[in-house]
Amino acid sequence: MTSPWSEGQVASVAPDAGSLAAAAKLSGAWSQTGGNGDALWGQCQGSGKSPYRSVVDLTGPEYHCSCPSRKFPCKHALGLLLIWSQGRVPEQSEPPEFANDWLSRRAGRATAVRTAAAPVTTASGAKTAERRAERVAAGLDELDLWLTDQIRSGLGAADISASAFDAIAARMVDAQAPGVASTLRRLPIVVATRADWPDRLLREYARLHLLVVAHRRLSELPEPLQASVRSHVGYPVATDSVRGEPGVRDRWMVLGMQTTEEKRLFTRKVWLLGRDHGRRAILLDFTHGSAHFSTVIPPLGSLVDATLHFYPGAAPLRAQFGDTHETPEPFTTVAPSDIDTALDDFAAAVGADPWIRSWPALLTGVTPAYDDGSWFVVDGQGRALPLSGEDPVLWRLLGMSGGSPVTVFGEWTSDSLVPVSVFDRGDVYPLVSGTPSTAGSRR
Repeated sequence: MTSPWSEGQVASVAPDAGSLAAAAKLSGAWSQTGGNGDALWGQCQGSGKSPYRSVVDLTGPEYHCSCPSRKFPCKHALGLLLIWSQGRVPEQSEPPEFANDWLSRRAGRATAVRTAAAPVTTASGAKTAERRAERVAAGLDELDLWLTDQIRSGLGAADISASAFDAIAARMVDAQAPGVASTLRRLPIVVATRADWPDRLLREYARLHLLVVAHRRLSELPEPLQASVRSHVGYPVATDSVRGEPGVRDRWMVLGMQTTEEKRLFTRKVWLLGRDHGRRAILLDFTHGSAHFSTVIPPLGSLVDATLHFYPGAAPLRAQFGDTHETPEPFTTVAPSDIDTALDDFAAAVGADPWIRSWPALLTGVTPAYDDGSWFVVDGQGRALPLSGEDPVLWRLLGMSGGSPVTVFGEWTSDSLVPVSVFDRGDVYPLVSGTPSTAGSRR
């Protein structure tokens, strides 16, 4: 049981003097308050129709409120603490449903935090990892409340402006969940560019909610899925730990390559396909200031006998380049791969990791086509898959094919194929910008 705080103790947790002054003005706005020694709860009437619901877990302390404030604790949580310090919060054995739901999640989160904390060898490292996991868990709880508010109010009434998404994304950055922040910052583009944005937005909200729930129950998940959840949230993975994963040796075909730049951060993405075992891989490298990457990768169209080390996950795709066993050489053929195979591969990946948004796809013997503003690739049986991407890329693909069947490599997104390169007459030709000029032809 926790004794009531003094007003000085309440002041010590206030984010600033203004918040504390605002909290004091709420003295007469409270209803349905209660406490059981470990937690406080109550409803505070604001300017809106519905009162704000505040809960304080005194064992943390940790704070929760349905208001949109980004200050922690907000003025409502501070106001609840103030009236508690004045002896105005009655003792109750059972919290109401809104408080009990959050407190139950808090209790379950303790186990998830221990599981989410990356294994380390020092006491200080373990403490740092646990603090990060706690911040992530608290941030994801806020995200879930935000998602609930979005659905409750309806998309027609919700704020779907770029600034609104940026605000919640900034909170996820504060909570050290950069993967979630990146997802949120992509949503304004969906709203602005797609006629079916309500369906797309709801789909992304459902993915985010599923990620929050999975993080809360992390200890109950199989280890590969735990790794996927951490990855999508944005937990860092040490390079040395990936090198410690079992190596996968194959003759890897370099089927796609692209370098992009944003705010002087250069990202190189390389797509590989194992010739012997058919496994797919993506290599990601980053550098700041210039496009000079430390890892040397064979050029597009090369076949290299090498060992890759995959990042852990339920559907592992990202890898690190390991030892090279022979000198790279060009390849001139690829194994047949049809539409059914590509869709089955994607379905298996999503079945293992439901947050995957794309998967590498190789389609042989397909013909690019353009009809009334829409792009497709059509196979020999007349079946078609939609294409998407920048217009220059799609027109380049059509021009390279000359109306004849070619082999197209790209990423299937469940809605369309985004082409990356085309394989024709023994050569791989890049379609996307940012591919080194040495790629795409045999020597």
